[in-house]
Amino acid sequence: MTPTSFSLFRRIALPVGLLAMAAAAQAGGVGWDESVNGDLSGDGLSPTFVNLLAGDTTVRGVTGRAEFGSPVDRDYFTVVVPAGFELSALIVLPGTVPLVNVGFIAVMNGNTFTVPPDTQSAAGLLGFALYSENDIGNDILPAMAIPALGSSGFTPPLPAGNYAFWVQETGVGVAPYGFSFAVTAVPEPATALSMLAGLALLAGALKRR
Repeated sequence: MTPTSFSLFRRIALPVGLLAMAAAAQAGGVGWDESVNGDLSGDGLSPTFVNLLAGDTTVRGVTGRAEFGSPVDRDYFTVVVPAGFELSALIVLPGTVPLVNVGFIAVMNGNTFTVPPDTQSAAGLLGFALYSENDIGNDILPAMAIPALGSSGFTPPLPAGNYAFWVQETGVGVAPYGFSFAVTAVPEPATALSMLAGLALLAGALKRR
């Protein structure tokens, strides 16, 4: 390929690839912020629906309790990972401040959270994780995926489907938390191969020139 042909290839082929990636991954946004949208549901059988967007969607809330013996402010919400996408990461956001060094987040299949909050077993959960300020900026989805205390475990990323989440702390006080849900497109083999074939033909035509 001559320098002129290579330059033309870069001007044509690279924008094509960038446009394809842009179409598959849109910007995310704020899914829920308790300071703006109000409290997330405290009832696992009627969780708050949080709309996940392609890209990164944030969920921010607070948990904890007023005093020992008082009810715990548990947060339950449900999400849908649409067909053709996957939940590829769950990032702990700055501003997360657990009361007793760690907070708790769990996930299960479905639109409701049926595992009772006073359970001593993780049976019925896909997985759970204990997070701390040391996890800020980190993806805790792999930690959630490890089977433990009866949870089934899973292989990240989480595929398309309905999922319910449970966040809580049992310490006294207010514990703010924030998570970023990274939803990314699942590459379709036929589409990817078609794009590669088209670029190969374009490269061949430019080389002949």
